[in-house]
Amino acid sequence: MSVLTAPLSALGLLALTYMLYILASLSQRLGAVIRMRPYYRGFYLSIALTLIAFVAHLMRSSVLLAPEEGPPLLNNTIFYLLAYYLPLTLAVTISLVVAWRYWGWLLQERDG
Repeated sequence: MSVLTAPLSALGLLALTYMLYILASLSQRLGAVIRMRPYYRGFYLSIALTLIAFVAHLMRSSVLLAPEEGPPLLNNTIFYLLAYYLPLTLAVTISLVVAWRYWGWLLQERDG
């Protein structure tokens, strides 16, 4: 990650958060129409996990600007694994399961 790409990747995380919010809203409406259990709440959990990853990414990006002044914890790969990659992986996995639950019928083959 370089100083030039760090802000753009932060914007990518915000775009993912916005996309999850849109999916949550659409799934909530679809679930209300077909009287489905409120699985859409998993999207809100995914949004929270994505925002945790966003904050961790911003903290790590600040270390790129001034590496000698930042705390050594932010340069630790274990910290970045636990604070960025793990929440982001969980967010995407939860979102995939919830989206499949609501929108999987679109991919099923139907005989006409």
